[in-house]
Amino acid sequence: MEPSTETEQKSAFTGIVKRYYEKILKFCAYTLGGNISAAQDCTQDIFLILYENMPKLRDYDKIGGWLYKTADHISKQYAASLRKERTQWAALAFGSVDDGEAPVAGITVNNRTKTEEERIAEEKAIARAATEIEKRLKPKDEQVLELAFRQKYPLKEVAARLGISLSAAKSRVSRLRQKISALARELLADYQF
Repeated sequence: MEPSTETEQKSAFTGIVKRYYEKILKFCAYTLGGNISAAQDCTQDIFLILYENMPKLRDYDKIGGWLYKTADHISKQYAASLRKERTQWAALAFGSVDDGEAPVAGITVNNRTKTEEERIAEEKAIARAATEIEKRLKPKDEQVLELAFRQKYPLKEVAARLGISLSAAKSRVSRLRQKISALARELLADYQF
């Protein structure tokens, strides 16, 4: 049944959220390997998409399938984004920042290609290390990390956004790269990359 007024749509939306929120959250958490924070963000985005599309949807009685299909798509996008971020962390930690390619990708161990289990264990280790590194960063470092490494702004833009000189921006980026590299090597010492 299709609600006709905006009030009916809002009421229907509230009912759908109450009915499906926890289920979609669990689905996203499973897809994202138990990352609850990312699953919450993902779930919020899914329900935002639902809200924006409420006027276009025809049959609210079959909304579950639409939600799961959307959740599958969005959570896979989140998973890919998280993998890319872990790759960037590894690249930053092991010195290959400029091209965004991780030196750990596709590496061989003892003249053989890594198994899927080794690759997954490596990704999980990098994710844990990235989380720990972020906890250890100071607010100034976090700003540089966001601007220079995540957003990939040129140094001139980083300097302008931080209100510092170009040489100061270069120094901060260089120091942050060294700091992250040292922390990553410490936290990932047990892994053979």
